[in-house]
Amino acid sequence: MSGTVRRLDTVLVARLAAAAIVVVMVVYFLTSGAIRSDNPFLVPDALVLLFALVTPMLPRRAAVPGMIFAFAWAAAVLTVSLCTHIVRDDVFRVDHLFMIVPSLVLVVLLGRVAARGGEWLAAR
Repeated sequence: MSGTVRRLDTVLVARLAAAAIVVVMVVYFLTSGAIRSDNPFLVPDALVLLFALVTPMLPRRAAVPGMIFAFAWAAAVLTVSLCTHIVRDDVFRVDHLFMIVPSLVLVVLLGRVAARGGEWLAAR
């Protein structure tokens, strides 16, 4: 080995994380009974799924800002959901943190990619 470590492509990591969110949200919708008219999180959760599904498939130039929005949306919706559980049920749902924390980290990392300028515009 040459001793150099190849850096992971942040956009690729974000695309893979978005795919994981899609899988989690589909399983959630299919197994939890969340699809009901009295669920106040039905539309926000569906938008998390939609944004996580669509934005990573965009060309890199549009995917970076799109995924920043998608991950920020996911973090916001899941944080409100977590706080709702805490207030209503007096239960801290640690499972929410497994999507909130990576979403926030990816917002910051993708923001750094966008701030670097031309690098994220290059087609990959």
